[in-house]
Amino acid sequence: QPAPPTPAQPAPSSRLWIVAGGASGTLRGHCQNCEQDFPFRHGGALVGNGGYHVTSRMDVGADVFWMQWNNESGRIRATAINGVAQFRPWESKGFFVKGGAGMAFVRNWVQTIGPNPDDSKAPAVVIGGGWEFNSKGPLGLQLFAMQHVGALGDLQTVNGPVSDVTGNFWSLGAAIVIR
Repeated sequence: QPAPPTPAQPAPSSRLWIVAGGASGTLRGHCQNCEQDFPFRHGGALVGNGGYHVTSRMDVGADVFWMQWNNESGRIRATAINGVAQFRPWESKGFFVKGGAGMAFVRNWVQTIGPNPDDSKAPAVVIGGGWEFNSKGPLGLQLFAMQHVGALGDLQTVNGPVSDVTGNFWSLGAAIVIR
């Protein structure tokens, strides 16, 4: 007897993923020995992720976060680029948690000495979580909450040095997911 026909194999799904979207961000700078209380600042943010599905519940890749806001000394832009791991505790649900580390790049952080803007590089971390809708399809929607932290270290300002400066960036947003 001839062997029964084998069912057609489904096309392999891509192991790559890309996320792009926007967020509402809040920033607060802080330092250990500061006598002043820094205000919260708000602005729009752009987010992007890309990476590789290691397993059905774990992804690794890169996270990019960009935010711009204004203060008394001018416009400030911050970019954080982190290597991340994203974990889904339940394979059949859209909930995920994410964490990672990398670098933050800040332009015009504070009013500087001289006419040129100040550029800073800093170690950075990111933590957060969210929910992805249509997590099994090729196109999905992701809602998320993240915190990016940049440890800027010591900065020189017109009022003198400021030591141990940290920037905390909180964001709530939505993004499109492509697999």
